[in-house]
Amino acid sequence: MKKILFISPANSVHSSKWINFFLHNTNYKITWISFYKKNRNLFIDKNIDYHELTFKTFFKNYLLLKKILKNNYHLVHLHYIGKFSYLLLMFNFRKLVISPWGSDLKLVKKRSFKFSLVKKIIDKADIITVDADFMKKEILRFTKKKKNIHRINFGTNTDVFSYYDRYRQFSKLKIISLRNLESIYSISTLIKAAKILKDSDADFEIDIYGMGSLKDNLQSLIKSLNLNESVFLKGKFEYDKLPSILEKYNLYISTSTTDAGIAASTSESMSTGLIPISADNSENKFWITKDEGLLFKTSSPEDLAEKIIEFYNLPLDVKVKMSKNSRKKIIEFNSYSNEMNKMLKIYNAE
Repeated sequence: MKKILFISPANSVHSSKWINFFLHNTNYKITWISFYKKNRNLFIDKNIDYHELTFKTFFKNYLLLKKILKNNYHLVHLHYIGKFSYLLLMFNFRKLVISPWGSDLKLVKKRSFKFSLVKKIIDKADIITVDADFMKKEILRFTKKKKNIHRINFGTNTDVFSYYDRYRQFSKLKIISLRNLESIYSISTLIKAAKILKDSDADFEIDIYGMGSLKDNLQSLIKSLNLNESVFLKGKFEYDKLPSILEKYNLYISTSTTDAGIAASTSESMSTGLIPISADNSENKFWITKDEGLLFKTSSPEDLAEKIIEFYNLPLDVKVKMSKNSRKKIIEFNSYSNEMNKMLKIYNAE
């Protein structure tokens, strides 16, 4: 029986989705290492040999990793080049696969110690997967070696995130945001756009799900703009309940200033037929055309407010068509099962 070691953060739903596919659809024996503490709501199957390497000292993490690696894995797959992942530089592997996330590469300055570490990990990899075509260029920023790079999206389970026909009874604007409360996601852009909507007497309600270091600042902004009855910070949500949460809304907005491929929350929302309005950056032009939704100028609350009003004024039949097209785009280009089966072929290739 082939053995795979995943090194991936257990505080991310991406990790769980990816690993569980190979647990339930292959005969692989799976070990999972996380350098982060497990999300308290995350269930880890008893058939996964799970370890948390969350010691504060390098030496303890090194010793445990060394012990685990004695199991002679068919391959090791590193997701997310971050906390303690440089420990892998101290070992050799039959096959090393890495899947760097966008921020692992895009935010690393060239003349920095982190750049050197990321470069060494990329050089060590036998196979690299990315979830956006422009990420291939980011990889080449770190290495001159010819690398085996594949485009594999994280994918959305379109059976779980099934279509919901919400636009037949469309009236009040019910808007949802699912990006975290950090500067990169520019939630303040949405809040400032809400002020413009309020001044135009639009009938709307905005729920912002997510946590982050800017929570207090954003709450103060909501209060200062007198939006307490229109904009709400909802905090965390249970991921299993997300499909039913999405049914309550008729517009999804992403204000992120950068993405790698399509954001998971954008894809999941579109899979349910929720029409998206997203910042025009990264690959969003491909995922959201005029057939599926609208794009606005990144970090511009004025343009975002204009696009929200444009959406509101669209005829019902246009909204219904856009809704169906949104789901169709995800089924065609970001199906979870399709993407994971592509990855399975890569794992099995010798």
